[in-house]
Parts: sequence; C-alpha cells; structure tokens
Amino acid sequence: MPKERGPQPPRKRRPKGALPSLGEPAPASDRGARVASEIRRALQVVLQRGVNDPRVQGMVSVTDVELSGDGSFARVRVSVLPEDRAPLSVSGLRAASAFLRRMVMDETRIPRVPRLEFELDERLKRQARLDEALRAAPKDHAEKSEQENSENQRDEG
Repeated sequence: MPKERGPQPPRKRRPKGALPSLGEPAPASDRGARVASEIRRALQVVLQRGVNDPRVQGMVSVTDVELSGDGSFARVRVSVLPEDRAPLSVSGLRAASAFLRRMVMDETRIPRVPRLEFELDERLKRQARLDEALRAAPKDHAEKSEQENSENQRDEG
C-alpha cells in the first residue's frame, strides 16, 4: 500500500532569463538566435569567397540577421565599403538571394533555410555621426563655458 503524502511544497522556478541547467532543453527562443547566427556566419564565408555578380563590389560584411517569428524569412543587414557602391551591391545580393540561400544550405546543417531578404545597414553610419557629434560636443561646451566665464568676469569687474 503506497504511503500517503501530505501537501508538497511548490517546485522552485528558474528566474526569467536564467540559463537552463545541464540536461534541460534550451528554451525555444534560443533556436531562432542560433539559426540567425549560423546564417550570418555562413553568408559571411560565402561572401568572402565572392559572388559572380558584377553589381556586388567592394567589401560586403553581414552585420546582422533577424529571423521572422515563424522562421520563413531572414532579414540580412549588410554593410558595404566604399559607400558609393552600396546600393548597387545590395541590389546584386537581392538578385542572388536564391543562390546565396542554396550556399547557406550547403554550408550549414540547418534543416530549412529561410528566404533571405537583404537590406543596407544604416546603423553604422548613424553611429559614426553620433560619435562625431559627441566628440564635437565637449569642444562646444568648453568654448561656451569659457565665453560665459569671461562675460561673468567683465560683469564683476
């Protein structure tokens, strides 16, 4: 005859965002990040080898890959140097997206590679402009405070 047990204490829950312990399956949300990372790595390898499209010129770098919720498409952000060749290179990548998808299939073990959509990553340019503005700001601030100090000394004197 089995022993009757009293009320059991509630199981301890892992805090949100904590890593699973060994032996526990990884949360489903990690899969999308892993797939996006694999696609990014594979595309970078393929682009380093070169694409036989004359529109894709210059140094093309994959900066980010965002996977859709259902995993059917991936938004691939690229940076192109020199900047004047960026629009043409992105259009060449868009035209070669089916070929690049096939190359990603060959390069990885992802069972279903999503459709690739390429876009130019403007975030690096915006960050560079912001960095430049922040570097210039202390100089402007120092000049203004010097002017205020000299005006205050004139008023007092």
